[in-house]
Order: sequence, then structure tokens, then C-alpha cells
Amino acid sequence: MGDMSVASEEPFRVWWDEAAGVSRTQWAPGAVCGLAEAQASVAAVEALGHGAAPALIDMRQMSRIDRAAREHFTNSPGEVAAVGLLVGSAVSKMIANFMIGMQRMRFPVRMFTDESAALDWLDDHRQ
Repeated sequence: MGDMSVASEEPFRVWWDEAAGVSRTQWAPGAVCGLAEAQASVAAVEALGHGAAPALIDMRQMSRIDRAAREHFTNSPGEVAAVGLLVGSAVSKMIANFMIGMQRMRFPVRMFTDESAALDWLDDHRQ
């Protein structure tokens, strides 16, 4: 794959999953998401060029997300049909619950512990 050199410096990896028809963002173990990381991850998804497609965010190993980052995710005009948040640890569940609880998203957001269940749900939210 043609990874951009900048991508390796980010605490996440973004790619298009052709088989599932979703963009995927995987946060690195211990990742802290601040405003710059939030902006970069949204820009990376948009750069994939698939428009308002479903997105699967694997935040199972994320350690923290700053308030400014949460606000960017809820207020950014990024194109997305629906977001599945893949969680595992108590910390990632807390982060996801907080994001969902903000209720300001302009698209459906749901938390999952099972990846295949998340992909099934996202499949129902194709535009």
C-alpha cells in the first residue's frame, strides 16, 4: 500500500476496506487524541475519496480523547453515513459512551464490542 510518510507519525491508521465498503480508523495502543489528531483523522478519511460512507473506528486501545477532539468529531462537517465505535477496554467504553451521550452527531453512532456486528450495522447505513 502507498502509505504517506506523515501517516506513520500519527497515532492512528486510516484505510478503505473494499470488502466491507467502509472506511476504517484504527487507533494505536495508548493513543491520546487531541484536536490535531482528530482533525488529521477526519482529513485522512475524507482523503480516501469515498464520500459519505460508513466508518468503523477501532478505539479499543485508545487511552484518552481531549474535549477539543470530541467537539471536533461532533461538529466537523466531515462526510460520513454512520459511525461504528469498536470498544473493548473500560476506558474505550467510557470514551464511546461520552461521545454518544453528546447527542450532537448529525449521523447515527453506535458502540460495539464485536467487529462483525458493527460491520452488519454499518452495512444498513449505506447511502
